[in-house]
Amino acid sequence: MSIFMKISILLILFISLNILSIYTFDYKDYFANKKESIELNEKNSIFKFFSEDFFKKPTYVSSNFVITKNNNKLFLSGIFSSNEMAKKITDFLKINNLENITIVENSQINKDLLEQIVELTAILKDNFEDNSKISFDGNKIVLEGFLKDESYRELVNITLSKISNYEIQTNIYEKIKSVDLNQENVTKDDELNKLNNNLQEKKSILSKDDVQLLVNNLFITDKISFERKSVEPTEKSKMLIENLSIILKENNSFSIEVCGHTDSRGNKELNKKISQDRADMVKEILISFGVDKDRIRAVGYGNERPIAKDDENGLSDINRRVEFIIGD
Repeated sequence: MSIFMKISILLILFISLNILSIYTFDYKDYFANKKESIELNEKNSIFKFFSEDFFKKPTYVSSNFVITKNNNKLFLSGIFSSNEMAKKITDFLKINNLENITIVENSQINKDLLEQIVELTAILKDNFEDNSKISFDGNKIVLEGFLKDESYRELVNITLSKISNYEIQTNIYEKIKSVDLNQENVTKDDELNKLNNNLQEKKSILSKDDVQLLVNNLFITDKISFERKSVEPTEKSKMLIENLSIILKENNSFSIEVCGHTDSRGNKELNKKISQDRADMVKEILISFGVDKDRIRAVGYGNERPIAKDDENGLSDINRRVEFIIGD
Protein backbone atom coordinates (compact mmCIF):
# COMPACT_ATOMS: atom_id res chain seq x y z
CA MET A 1 0.00 0.00 0.00
CA SER A 2 1.37 3.32 -0.97
CA ILE A 3 2.07 6.14 1.48
CA PHE A 4 -0.59 8.26 -0.20
CA MET A 5 -3.21 5.60 0.48
CA LYS A 6 -2.13 5.29 4.14
CA ILE A 7 -2.41 9.03 4.66
CA SER A 8 -5.84 9.09 3.03
CA ILE A 9 -7.11 6.28 5.27
CA LEU A 10 -5.78 8.03 8.43
CA LEU A 11 -7.39 11.32 7.37
CA ILE A 12 -10.73 9.61 6.81
CA LEU A 13 -10.52 7.97 10.25
CA PHE A 14 -9.64 11.32 11.92
CA ILE A 15 -12.59 13.09 10.29
CA SER A 16 -14.94 10.26 11.23
CA LEU A 17 -13.87 10.37 14.89
CA ASN A 18 -14.45 14.15 15.05
CA ILE A 19 -17.90 13.83 13.53
CA LEU A 20 -18.75 11.11 16.04
CA SER A 21 -17.53 13.26 18.95
CA ILE A 22 -19.60 16.26 17.87
CA TYR A 23 -22.83 14.27 17.74
CA THR A 24 -22.27 12.37 20.98
CA PHE A 25 -20.84 15.19 23.25
CA ASP A 26 -23.12 16.42 26.13
CA TYR A 27 -22.85 20.21 25.76
CA LYS A 28 -25.57 20.93 28.36
CA ASP A 29 -23.59 19.36 31.21
CA TYR A 30 -20.37 20.94 30.01
CA PHE A 31 -21.64 24.52 30.03
CA ALA A 32 -23.52 24.03 33.27
CA ASN A 33 -20.31 22.98 34.97
CA LYS A 34 -18.40 25.76 33.23
CA LYS A 35 -20.85 28.41 34.43
CA GLU A 36 -20.57 27.16 38.00
CA SER A 37 -16.80 27.36 37.74
CA ILE A 38 -16.88 30.94 36.46
CA GLU A 39 -19.31 32.03 39.18
CA LEU A 40 -17.08 30.59 41.86
CA ASN A 41 -14.02 32.23 40.42
CA GLU A 42 -15.70 35.63 40.13
CA LYS A 43 -16.14 35.85 43.87
CA ASN A 44 -12.42 36.14 44.38
CA SER A 45 -11.28 37.80 41.18
CA ILE A 46 -11.31 41.13 39.38
CA PHE A 47 -14.74 40.29 37.93
CA LYS A 48 -16.33 41.14 41.27
CA PHE A 49 -15.68 44.83 40.56
CA PHE A 50 -18.14 44.63 37.67
CA SER A 51 -20.80 42.66 39.51
CA GLU A 52 -24.21 44.04 40.44
CA ASP A 53 -22.89 45.31 43.80
CA PHE A 54 -20.36 47.52 42.05
CA PHE A 55 -23.08 49.54 40.29
CA LYS A 56 -25.49 49.65 43.24
CA LYS A 57 -25.95 53.16 44.67
CA PRO A 58 -25.31 53.57 48.41
CA THR A 59 -28.41 53.33 50.58
CA TYR A 60 -28.90 56.45 52.70
CA VAL A 61 -30.64 56.52 56.06
CA SER A 62 -32.45 59.54 57.46
CA SER A 63 -30.87 61.47 60.30
CA ASN A 64 -32.90 61.10 63.49
CA PHE A 65 -32.54 63.87 66.03
CA VAL A 66 -33.94 65.46 69.18
CA ILE A 67 -33.83 69.15 70.15
CA THR A 68 -34.28 69.53 73.90
CA LYS A 69 -34.67 72.65 76.02
CA ASN A 70 -32.83 72.65 79.34
CA ASN A 71 -31.79 75.57 81.54
CA ASN A 72 -33.20 77.93 78.89
CA LYS A 73 -30.80 76.50 76.28
CA LEU A 74 -31.31 74.17 73.32
CA PHE A 75 -29.37 70.90 72.92
CA LEU A 76 -29.13 68.75 69.78
CA SER A 77 -28.61 64.98 69.82
CA GLY A 78 -29.08 62.30 67.17
CA ILE A 79 -27.61 60.59 64.10
CA PHE A 80 -25.66 62.66 61.56
CA SER A 81 -23.18 62.05 58.74
CA SER A 82 -20.39 63.97 60.48
CA ASN A 83 -19.62 66.28 63.35
CA GLU A 84 -19.31 69.10 60.82
CA MET A 85 -22.85 68.47 59.58
CA ALA A 86 -24.20 68.45 63.15
CA LYS A 87 -22.41 71.76 63.79
CA LYS A 88 -23.93 73.32 60.65
CA ILE A 89 -27.40 72.29 61.84
CA THR A 90 -26.87 73.85 65.27
CA ASP A 91 -25.78 77.09 63.60
CA PHE A 92 -28.75 77.12 61.22
CA LEU A 93 -31.32 76.38 63.96
CA LYS A 94 -29.53 78.59 66.54
CA ILE A 95 -29.07 75.67 68.94
CA ASN A 96 -26.67 76.20 71.85
CA ASN A 97 -24.91 72.85 72.25
CA LEU A 98 -24.38 69.36 70.84
CA GLU A 99 -24.75 66.21 72.93
CA ASN A 100 -24.94 62.47 72.28
CA ILE A 101 -24.07 62.72 68.58
CA THR A 102 -23.77 59.44 66.63
CA ILE A 103 -21.89 59.48 63.31
CA VAL A 104 -23.33 57.34 60.48
CA GLU A 105 -21.61 58.22 57.22
CA ASN A 106 -24.51 57.32 54.92
CA SER A 107 -27.08 59.32 56.92
CA GLN A 108 -28.57 62.47 55.48
CA ILE A 109 -30.93 65.28 56.47
CA ASN A 110 -33.29 67.18 54.22
CA LYS A 111 -32.60 70.92 54.00
CA ASP A 112 -36.32 71.51 53.45
CA LEU A 113 -37.02 69.97 56.85
CA LEU A 114 -34.60 72.36 58.59
CA GLU A 115 -36.14 75.36 56.83
CA GLN A 116 -39.61 74.27 57.99
CA ILE A 117 -38.70 73.76 61.66
CA VAL A 118 -36.43 76.80 62.20
CA GLU A 119 -39.38 78.89 63.41
CA LEU A 120 -40.66 76.03 65.54
CA THR A 121 -37.23 75.72 67.17
CA ALA A 122 -37.30 79.43 68.10
CA ILE A 123 -40.74 78.96 69.66
CA LEU A 124 -39.47 75.96 71.65
CA LYS A 125 -36.77 78.14 73.15
CA ASP A 126 -38.92 81.21 73.87
CA ASN A 127 -42.35 79.83 74.72
CA PHE A 128 -41.85 76.39 76.29
CA GLU A 129 -40.64 75.28 79.70
CA ASP A 130 -37.46 73.25 80.29
CA ASN A 131 -37.50 69.55 79.26
CA SER A 132 -39.75 70.30 76.28
CA LYS A 133 -38.47 68.97 72.97
CA ILE A 134 -38.80 68.55 69.20
CA SER A 135 -37.93 65.11 67.80
CA PHE A 136 -37.74 63.72 64.25
CA ASP A 137 -37.67 60.00 63.41
CA GLY A 138 -37.23 60.16 59.64
CA ASN A 139 -40.78 61.11 58.73
CA LYS A 140 -42.64 62.36 61.82
CA ILE A 141 -42.08 65.59 63.76
CA VAL A 142 -43.08 65.38 67.42
CA LEU A 143 -43.44 68.49 69.60
CA GLU A 144 -43.99 67.88 73.29
CA GLY A 145 -43.69 69.77 76.54
CA PHE A 146 -45.23 72.46 78.72
CA LEU A 147 -46.14 75.90 77.40
CA LYS A 148 -45.16 78.82 79.60
CA ASP A 149 -48.60 80.31 78.95
CA GLU A 150 -51.73 79.07 77.20
CA SER A 151 -51.77 82.26 75.10
CA TYR A 152 -48.82 80.87 73.10
CA ARG A 153 -50.80 77.89 71.85
CA GLU A 154 -52.27 79.89 68.99
CA LEU A 155 -48.80 80.86 67.77
CA VAL A 156 -47.70 77.22 67.96
CA ASN A 157 -50.70 76.10 65.89
CA ILE A 158 -50.03 78.75 63.24
CA THR A 159 -46.39 77.68 63.02
CA LEU A 160 -47.26 73.98 62.75
CA SER A 161 -49.76 74.75 59.97
CA LYS A 162 -46.86 75.97 57.80
CA ILE A 163 -45.09 72.60 57.92
CA SER A 164 -45.85 70.28 55.00
CA ASN A 165 -44.72 66.83 53.77
CA TYR A 166 -44.17 65.53 57.30
CA GLU A 167 -46.47 63.88 59.83
CA ILE A 168 -46.87 66.02 62.96
CA GLN A 169 -47.65 64.86 66.48
CA THR A 170 -48.11 67.24 69.41
CA ASN A 171 -48.27 66.66 73.15
CA ILE A 172 -48.50 70.21 74.46
CA TYR A 173 -49.50 71.15 77.99
CA GLU A 174 -49.92 74.40 79.85
CA LYS A 175 -47.94 74.78 83.02
CA ILE A 176 -50.38 75.35 85.89
CA LYS A 177 -49.09 76.77 89.14
CA SER A 178 -49.47 74.59 92.18
CA VAL A 179 -52.38 75.37 94.46
CA ASP A 180 -52.27 75.44 98.25
CA LEU A 181 -55.36 73.49 99.22
CA ASN A 182 -54.65 73.88 102.95
CA GLN A 183 -55.62 77.55 103.10
CA GLU A 184 -58.47 78.31 105.49
CA ASN A 185 -61.98 78.33 103.97
CA VAL A 186 -60.70 77.20 100.56
CA THR A 187 -61.97 73.95 99.11
CA LYS A 188 -60.53 71.86 96.30
CA ASP A 189 -63.57 72.53 94.11
CA ASP A 190 -63.18 76.28 94.63
CA GLU A 191 -59.59 76.19 93.44
CA LEU A 192 -60.38 74.03 90.40
CA ASN A 193 -63.16 76.40 89.40
CA LYS A 194 -60.83 79.33 89.84
CA LEU A 195 -58.20 77.73 87.64
CA ASN A 196 -60.78 76.95 84.97
CA ASN A 197 -62.02 80.53 84.95
CA ASN A 198 -58.47 81.83 84.68
CA LEU A 199 -57.85 79.63 81.65
CA GLN A 200 -61.00 80.91 79.98
CA GLU A 201 -60.00 84.54 80.56
CA LYS A 202 -56.35 84.34 79.50
CA LYS A 203 -56.95 85.24 75.86
CA SER A 204 -58.79 88.42 76.82
CA ILE A 205 -56.11 89.72 79.18
CA LEU A 206 -53.05 89.58 76.93
CA SER A 207 -50.99 92.75 77.14
CA LYS A 208 -50.04 94.86 74.16
CA ASP A 209 -46.48 93.52 74.43
CA ASP A 210 -47.77 89.93 74.42
CA VAL A 211 -49.71 90.52 71.20
CA GLN A 212 -46.72 92.32 69.63
CA LEU A 213 -44.58 89.26 70.44
CA LEU A 214 -47.12 86.97 68.77
CA VAL A 215 -47.04 89.17 65.66
CA ASN A 216 -43.24 89.40 65.62
CA ASN A 217 -42.86 85.63 65.94
CA LEU A 218 -45.17 85.18 62.97
CA PHE A 219 -42.61 86.94 60.77
CA ILE A 220 -39.40 85.40 62.17
CA THR A 221 -38.58 83.48 58.99
CA ASP A 222 -40.95 85.05 56.44
CA LYS A 223 -41.85 88.58 55.46
CA ILE A 224 -44.52 90.22 53.36
CA SER A 225 -43.41 90.32 49.72
CA PHE A 226 -45.14 91.52 46.57
CA GLU A 227 -45.45 90.49 42.96
CA ARG A 228 -42.89 92.15 40.69
CA LYS A 229 -43.71 95.81 40.00
CA SER A 230 -47.03 95.41 41.82
CA VAL A 231 -48.78 96.26 45.09
CA GLU A 232 -50.34 92.77 45.12
CA PRO A 233 -48.84 90.47 47.81
CA THR A 234 -47.67 87.01 46.79
CA GLU A 235 -49.91 84.05 47.59
CA LYS A 236 -47.57 82.99 50.40
CA SER A 237 -47.72 86.51 51.87
CA LYS A 238 -51.52 86.46 51.76
CA MET A 239 -51.39 83.34 53.95
CA LEU A 240 -49.19 85.24 56.42
CA ILE A 241 -51.67 88.13 56.44
CA GLU A 242 -54.50 85.68 57.11
CA ASN A 243 -52.56 84.25 60.08
CA LEU A 244 -52.03 87.81 61.31
CA SER A 245 -55.76 88.44 61.09
CA ILE A 246 -56.40 85.45 63.37
CA ILE A 247 -54.19 86.97 66.07
CA LEU A 248 -55.87 90.37 65.71
CA LYS A 249 -59.40 88.96 65.89
CA GLU A 250 -58.53 86.92 68.99
CA ASN A 251 -57.16 90.09 70.63
CA ASN A 252 -59.59 92.69 69.39
CA SER A 253 -58.94 95.36 72.00
CA PHE A 254 -55.76 96.53 70.25
CA SER A 255 -55.16 98.60 67.12
CA ILE A 256 -52.47 97.93 64.53
CA GLU A 257 -50.36 100.15 62.28
CA VAL A 258 -49.32 98.70 58.93
CA CYS A 259 -46.02 100.36 57.98
CA GLY A 260 -44.75 100.23 54.38
CA HIS A 261 -41.04 100.84 53.68
CA THR A 262 -38.77 100.91 50.61
CA ASP A 263 -35.05 101.19 49.93
CA SER A 264 -33.50 104.42 48.60
CA ARG A 265 -33.41 103.53 44.91
CA GLY A 266 -35.50 105.81 42.71
CA ASN A 267 -37.50 108.96 43.35
CA LYS A 268 -38.22 109.69 47.02
CA GLU A 269 -41.83 110.77 46.46
CA LEU A 270 -42.51 107.79 44.22
CA ASN A 271 -41.08 105.45 46.85
CA LYS A 272 -43.39 106.96 49.44
CA LYS A 273 -46.41 106.42 47.19
CA ILE A 274 -45.42 102.81 46.49
CA SER A 275 -45.00 102.08 50.21
CA GLN A 276 -48.37 103.72 50.96
CA ASP A 277 -50.13 101.74 48.23
CA ARG A 278 -48.67 98.48 49.54
CA ALA A 279 -49.61 99.29 53.13
CA ASP A 280 -53.15 100.12 51.98
CA MET A 281 -53.36 96.79 50.14
CA VAL A 282 -52.31 94.85 53.25
CA LYS A 283 -54.96 96.75 55.21
CA GLU A 284 -57.63 95.83 52.68
CA ILE A 285 -56.66 92.16 52.88
CA LEU A 286 -56.85 92.24 56.70
CA ILE A 287 -60.32 93.76 56.43
CA SER A 288 -61.33 91.01 53.98
CA PHE A 289 -60.31 88.45 56.62
CA GLY A 290 -62.64 90.05 59.16
CA VAL A 291 -60.49 92.58 61.03
CA ASP A 292 -62.36 95.81 61.91
CA LYS A 293 -61.15 98.54 59.54
CA ASP A 294 -61.27 101.12 62.34
CA ARG A 295 -58.52 99.23 64.15
CA ILE A 296 -56.07 99.44 61.22
CA ARG A 297 -53.91 102.41 60.21
CA ALA A 298 -51.84 102.10 57.01
CA VAL A 299 -48.81 104.39 56.58
CA GLY A 300 -46.21 104.50 53.79
CA TYR A 301 -42.84 105.79 54.98
CA GLY A 302 -40.93 105.30 51.73
CA ASN A 303 -37.19 105.24 52.43
CA GLU A 304 -37.37 107.48 55.53
CA ARG A 305 -36.77 104.71 58.08
CA PRO A 306 -34.02 102.33 56.88
CA ILE A 307 -32.83 99.55 59.20
CA ALA A 308 -29.84 98.57 57.03
CA LYS A 309 -27.40 100.30 54.70
CA ASP A 310 -28.40 100.29 51.03
CA ASP A 311 -25.80 99.23 48.46
CA GLU A 312 -24.19 101.62 45.96
CA ASN A 313 -27.28 101.40 43.75
CA GLY A 314 -29.65 102.18 46.61
CA LEU A 315 -30.91 98.59 46.82
CA SER A 316 -31.66 96.71 50.04
CA ASP A 317 -33.92 93.69 50.45
CA ILE A 318 -33.95 94.30 54.21
CA ASN A 319 -35.22 97.88 53.90
CA ARG A 320 -38.00 96.84 51.51
CA ARG A 321 -40.43 95.58 54.14
CA VAL A 322 -43.83 95.80 55.82
CA GLU A 323 -43.90 96.15 59.61
CA PHE A 324 -46.78 95.76 62.04
CA ILE A 325 -46.99 97.80 65.26
CA ILE A 326 -49.59 96.92 67.91
CA GLY A 327 -51.20 99.92 69.62
CA ASP A 328 -53.73 100.51 72.37
